[in-house]
Amino acid sequence: MALEKSVLTHDVIRSIVHNHYGLEMSACRRLPIGSANCYRVDTEERSYFLKEFQSTVTSESVIREAALTEYLAKNGFRAALFMKNTNGQPFTVYSGHIICLEDYIEGVTYGYNDFPSKLLPDCARTLGLLHSVMKNYSLPIDMGNEWLEFFSAEALSSQYSSLAKKAAAMKENEKTEKIISSLKYKAELAMRCEKYKKHFDKITYSPTHGDYQGCQLICDDNEIKAVVDFSSARTLPAVWEIMRSFVQTSDSRRTRRINISELSSYVFEYMKLSKLTKDDLMAMPYVYLFQLARSKFGYSQYLLTDSEDRDGLINFALWRTDICRELEEKAEEISSNLKSII
Repeated sequence: MALEKSVLTHDVIRSIVHNHYGLEMSACRRLPIGSANCYRVDTEERSYFLKEFQSTVTSESVIREAALTEYLAKNGFRAALFMKNTNGQPFTVYSGHIICLEDYIEGVTYGYNDFPSKLLPDCARTLGLLHSVMKNYSLPIDMGNEWLEFFSAEALSSQYSSLAKKAAAMKENEKTEKIISSLKYKAELAMRCEKYKKHFDKITYSPTHGDYQGCQLICDDNEIKAVVDFSSARTLPAVWEIMRSFVQTSDSRRTRRINISELSSYVFEYMKLSKLTKDDLMAMPYVYLFQLARSKFGYSQYLLTDSEDRDGLINFALWRTDICRELEEKAEEISSNLKSII
């Protein structure tokens, strides 16, 4: 779901690779993955992964990601390393966009709906290992006290109501009724969210990937070989990353339902490598629901911008709203089942 149209052509990519990295491109193809524009670039000797970030991404964030992947590699965790350009920088700027060239790790990659269930346990263990390796790594904190204190149920509800009015004023299509209905639900959900803030009080925060899910994993038939795209890496509630990764990687992505037994098994596998407390386990569904309830991602892009993949973005927004409904219905049962793991 690329958020912006690419400023690159194959000839431009050939020029960047030659002038800034001293490489001769033999082939190039665009990859249908991620919110950035991504390409596989081949030379006679090897292959590379080229990423064109959105115009809002800063050089500081890319330098931070490059340093993190180097740290992970030095500590035995497989991640794609950034190539340095002729100026010794892990990025190049073209037409206002940051361009990076990274290792291309051979293996099998999956989309949003086809991650094999047999690899879910390894997905959980890999996240547990990642948190263990990153535990002393310094990253900016998200979803902390300031984020919680900034929350206003009334303001959020009003924002969703405004988006619903925007949707109602647009030319109708087959999704219009669903969009309006979902936005009205989220406006109502916002007014119920204040009670979920208490679940952040005693939870564990961990340096983490920030967007860990099946499409960020390089696999072979039987195991996960590497994790890619650490551009969202932050210090976050560990339980948020765990539950989000399960929901976005398991059959929940397709069915819009949460298999509680399967989730408990996923968390159990994670805990073989990283610890969680009873407070963490109890809070897990509520922390995830609170964040999802606050996010307007997908709706705003569809209704207010000319993002390239508007259909994909609104489908994702509608899916996440259905997951909110599922979480509201099952949160207490999920929490009870997870607490029984310890």
